[in-house]
Amino acid sequence: MDIRTNGSYVYFLIDDNLVFSYKIESLTYISLHELRNSQHSAIYDLESYQMFQDFEHENRESIQGRGIFLGEESLKEIITQINKVIKMQKKTQKIKGKKAIHLVATEQIASQLIVDLNEQIEVIGLDAALTFGPLQQLNEHYGQMERSEWFYENINREYEEESPYMITLVNKINNMDDMNEERPVYIWCGNNIEEQLALRFFTFLFETKPNPLYLINTSDLLKKKVTSNEQVVHTAQLKSEELKVIFNQIDNENIISPKTKERLITEWLTIANGKELLRIWRNQAILPVAIDYYDHKIVEAWKRMHAEEQIDYIMTSQLIWETMEEENLLIDHNFLEYRIRHLVYSGVFEMKGIPKNRRRYFVRLK
Repeated sequence: MDIRTNGSYVYFLIDDNLVFSYKIESLTYISLHELRNSQHSAIYDLESYQMFQDFEHENRESIQGRGIFLGEESLKEIITQINKVIKMQKKTQKIKGKKAIHLVATEQIASQLIVDLNEQIEVIGLDAALTFGPLQQLNEHYGQMERSEWFYENINREYEEESPYMITLVNKINNMDDMNEERPVYIWCGNNIEEQLALRFFTFLFETKPNPLYLINTSDLLKKKVTSNEQVVHTAQLKSEELKVIFNQIDNENIISPKTKERLITEWLTIANGKELLRIWRNQAILPVAIDYYDHKIVEAWKRMHAEEQIDYIMTSQLIWETMEEENLLIDHNFLEYRIRHLVYSGVFEMKGIPKNRRRYFVRLK
C-alpha cells in the first residue's frame, strides 16, 4: 500500500485507482474507532497509478456516496502508518512538559487513580495481559505481530473489532516513547503477576531514557506508609484514602536505583525470551509455567459446581468466575476461557452451544 503525506493529510493508494485521504486533527494516536468515525476522511478517484505521486486532495472532488471495503490487515496497516506520521509530527514540535506521568498495569487501575487522587494527572493503563502469550520483542513490530497472531488464534476477545488489542497497545507504547526526557515517571504496582510483569516491561521501555523512575509498590507501601494490617496484593484493592496517603508521601526513597533498574530489565528480557507462554507470581518471584497450569483448577471448579447445583452443563462464564474466586486467581478471564475451549477440543469437556463468547456455550465433564 503506497502512502504520501501532505501537511496534516495522509494519502493511501488503494487498488491502483483509488486514494483514501485522512486528516490528522490532533497529536493523539488513533485507533480503529477514530479511523471509522473521522469527519475528515474521503475517497478520490485516479485515472492511473502514476498520478498518485502528484495527487493533492485540494484539486480534486471526493467521491460521494461510495464506500470501500478494507480487510482487517489493511485497516491495521493504515492506522499504523497514520500513527507513524503523528509520531514524526510530535518529534518535530518537541512537546515539552515536566509533569509526572503515572504508569499502571491496567485501565481499571488507571481510572481508579484519576478518580481517587482527585488530581489532573496523566495515567497510562497498559492492559497488555502480559501473563500469557509470547512476549519476545514486544516493543518492536515483529514481536507485536507475533503476539497479535497468537491472540487472534487463541484468545476470544469480545470487543476486538471495536478496540483491536495490538493497535491499542502499540499506541500506548508510542505515547511512552514520545515522553519528554525530563518528565518523572511513577510506576505503580502490587505484588501480583500482571502488575509485576508490567513493572519490568515499563522499566525496559525506559532502558536508554534518562527520565527519573519512581517505583510505587502499593502492597509494600500500604504497610509502611499507611501502617495497615490488610493483605493487599493488587493496587485496585486500595481504598481512596490509602491511595492518597501513598501518593502524598512519594519521595526520593521511591526512585529506582541504576542497579535495580538493570535487574528489572534483565528479568524482563529473560521472561520475554523464554519459551513458556504462561507466568505466575510465587514467593515474590515471576515463574514460567506450562500453558495447562490452570486446567486442573478449572476441572475441579466444574466438579464443585456440579455437586452443589446438580446440573450437568454449566455456563462457561459461571465456570470462569467460580475458578477465579474459589482458587483466588489473579488471571485474565479471557485466558481461562481459552483453556476451557482447549479442554473441550481435547475431549475433557463436552460442549453445548456456540463458543462465540463465554455466555453462549455450556460445558460438562465427559
